Amino acid sequence: MRTRAVDRYKAGEYLKRAEECKNAMNHSYDMREWNACVINAVHSAIAAADAFCIRRTGIRHAGERHEDALRLFVEADPQGIEIKEAIRHLQSLLGVKTDAEYGERMMKENDAVLAKKHAERFFNFVAGRVR
Repeated sequence: MRTRAVDRYKAGEYLKRAEECKNAMNHSYDMREWNACVINAVHSAIAAADAFCIRRTGIRHAGERHEDALRLFVEADPQGIEIKEAIRHLQSLLGVKTDAEYGERMMKENDAVLAKKHAERFFNFVAGRVR
C-alpha cells in the first residue's frame, strides 16, 4: 500500500478541502447536475478520509487502489465502535467513483441523493474527530 507522511497539523487543511467539495456537491445537487454532485461527493469523502488518517496516524493514502484507502482508514482507528458505519459510507462512495468519473452511464438523481447522503454522514463523522 502506498502512503505519504503528512504533518498531523495539516489534517485541518484536508478537512477544509473535504468541506469545499461537499459545498460543490450541494451546489451541483441544487443545479440538478447529478454527475458533478456524485463526483464531488466522492472527492469530499476521499479528502475527509485523508484528514482522519493524517490526524490519527500522520499518513494518508497515496495509491490508486480503493481497497487500500479503506484499509488505511480502518487501521487509523481499529477499535472504534462508530467507525463501522463510517466505513460503509466511504465504501459506498468509493464504489461509485469509477462509474461517476469515467463510466458510460450518466449519474441519475437517485445516484446523487444516495451519494450526497453518504458524503454528508461521512464528513460529519470525520469532522467530529478532526476539528
